[in-house]
Amino acid sequence: MSGNNLIINNEGRKRRIITPLIALLIAVVISIAFAAVFVYYPMTVTVSAVEPPILIGYGNNSNQNDLGYNSTLSSSNTILVSVGNNNASLSITIHPTYGVSYYKNISIITNTEIGGKTYNIYIRVVTPINLNQLTGSGSAVSGKSTNGVAKLYIYSKGVSRSLSTSQSQFPTPSPASDSYVEVVDLTTTETKKISLGAGQGYEIDLYIYIPEGASLPSTQTIQLYLIYTPSDEQPP
Repeated sequence: MSGNNLIINNEGRKRRIITPLIALLIAVVISIAFAAVFVYYPMTVTVSAVEPPILIGYGNNSNQNDLGYNSTLSSSNTILVSVGNNNASLSITIHPTYGVSYYKNISIITNTEIGGKTYNIYIRVVTPINLNQLTGSGSAVSGKSTNGVAKLYIYSKGVSRSLSTSQSQFPTPSPASDSYVEVVDLTTTETKKISLGAGQGYEIDLYIYIPEGASLPSTQTIQLYLIYTPSDEQPP
């Protein structure tokens, strides 16, 4: 009887050994089969470039006389405006001084879409100008910290401008809120949205305020994006 028990135990051990081995071999075969299979789905992407429907251009006061004299170039300063070869980029250099310096119609944005499509346009400030905490010892500042102002105003094409000189606006006159389409604060990273219909245009003005008695700020470059889209979805 003990011999029978020995044979049964041996067979049982064999079964216990062989069964995991078979499972392992099956797993290896399956894994090799999956690793060697590659499925290809065809896809195509067609890129068909078009002329830009939104163009940046020169305003009436682009490259006109500005304040000051450039001793390095031995010439008077100008409201320097440079538009890219395809009207898809813009560079502006201005030379403000104490008080409010207002630059009118120095660039334009035009929707040239023939099909009557309206575009949503976003002005996004990436690198703002730092006019905060200007200090000085003049009579208007008296040693106290005072903030400057830098704004970009957007007007419908051909609209007249009028800066309020009322007592409530003293000493920083500013345009009436119902006269412009939008205003962008160039001292903060913000994004403003406007819409531009086919065949319509906007004019760009710049507003700079430097309080008298403060130290004139160093030369700074404000970086912005003009983003346009036919979609109502927010740009990334």
